[in-house]
Amino acid sequence: MYISTVLTFQLIVVAAIVGSAALFYFGRDSVPITRHIGSKSSKHKWSTSSDNNNNSVTATGVSGGSWKFVNSVSPPYEFTLKGCHSSHPPGGAGTNIDCTKAKQCSTNLTNWIYHDKDNIPYPKFDVDGFRRTMRNKSLVFVGSSLMRQQLHALVWSLGHTENIKWKTTKIENCESYQKCHTDAEDNITMCQQFLATMATKIYHEGNYTLDHSLRGSSGDTSCLLRDGSIDKLAEFDYAFVQSLAWWTSLSKLLDSSTSPRKWVDKMVPIVYYDAINSLLSRLSGRTKTFFVLGHTGTRCNNKTVPEPYNVEDISGRYGWNLSPTLWETALAVIKEEELNVQIVDAREPLMQSVHAHPSRHPKPDCLHFCMNSSAVNMYLDIYWNEVFQYQ
Repeated sequence: MYISTVLTFQLIVVAAIVGSAALFYFGRDSVPITRHIGSKSSKHKWSTSSDNNNNSVTATGVSGGSWKFVNSVSPPYEFTLKGCHSSHPPGGAGTNIDCTKAKQCSTNLTNWIYHDKDNIPYPKFDVDGFRRTMRNKSLVFVGSSLMRQQLHALVWSLGHTENIKWKTTKIENCESYQKCHTDAEDNITMCQQFLATMATKIYHEGNYTLDHSLRGSSGDTSCLLRDGSIDKLAEFDYAFVQSLAWWTSLSKLLDSSTSPRKWVDKMVPIVYYDAINSLLSRLSGRTKTFFVLGHTGTRCNNKTVPEPYNVEDISGRYGWNLSPTLWETALAVIKEEELNVQIVDAREPLMQSVHAHPSRHPKPDCLHFCMNSSAVNMYLDIYWNEVFQYQ
C-alpha cells in the first residue's frame, strides 16, 4: 500500500529510530514526501550477505562486540605533535585542529581494543598486506574532516609521520579541495576529497524555497556533482564516500523566512537522497565505490570509558539526532537505485567510543576522534578486513 503524506521532521526521525524493519524511500522530484510502506525496500532487511544487486552491508565481525582495555598494545603509529602539525600544513583546510585539541584527549586511548561478540580481538589493519594489495594504485576518501582523520591515520600507519609531502589541489571550477600524499615505496596515492553538503537543484514548495548555494562556498560542494568532477574522482581505483556530518546542521544554516527551519528539516532527507544518488550512481559505474556508514556526534563530555550504543541516545546537538534518518536514506538510495556500491557499516564500535573524543573542557569536541586513539584507527581495521584483503 502506498500512502502519500507530508511528514514532519519529528515523524521522520521517529520512523528511522523505531522502524528497524522498515526502510523509507523518499520522493525525489517533488513534495509532499511519498512514503512507500510495504514496498520491496521496506521489507528488505540489510544483512551481511550479498544480494542480487551486488550490495552488501559489511563489517560483520564488529556486530555485537565491545571495547576492552588491554595493558600491553602495539599502536599502529606513535602520535606526536610534530607529526600532527606536519599533517596540517599552515594555511591548509582544517589547520592544526587535531593537534590543538590533543591536550583535551585522555591518555592510553590506544589500549582500548575492540573485541567481537565471541570476545576475540578484532583483526588490526595489516600494513604489509595493504602495501601488497594497493601497490601502484590509488584511493580517495570523499567526505568531511572525519575522512581527513582517516587519511592521516592511514598515512601515519604506513610510516609517514613527519615532514609529510602533501599536494593540495582543486578540481577545475570547484572550490572543494583535494589533499593527497603518495607513498613512494609502493607508489600508493592516498587522497581526501572534501565533501560537505550538496544539492542537485533548487527546491520549491508553496512560498518556500531551498537554495542550497546560500550556505556559501565553504559548505556548498555541489560542484562535485558536475561531470568534470566525477571524471576526476573516477580516476581513482577506490573511492570511499562518507557523507553525514555537515548535513545534520543544514536546516539551522539555511533558516530564513523563505526556508524556515522546520520546513528545511523535512526537506533534508529529500535533498540528501537526490545528492547521494547523483554522486554514487555515476561514480560507482566507473570505479570501485564504497559507502561508509560511520559515526556521528555523541554525548562525550568527560567520558573516560566506552559505552553501549543506542540510536535513541544520540545527542540533538548540531542536529546529530538526524543521523539515523540519513543512514536509512543512504541505504534506500543504494537499494532502490540498484547501485553497485558496497556498504561498510562501522557504526557499532565507533558510536561506542564516547571516551575517544577530545572531551575535556572548556570546549569538548564530541564529533572528531582523538588521533591517539584506537577509535579512529578502527576505520582502517574495518577497511582492511572487509575490503582490501579481498581485492
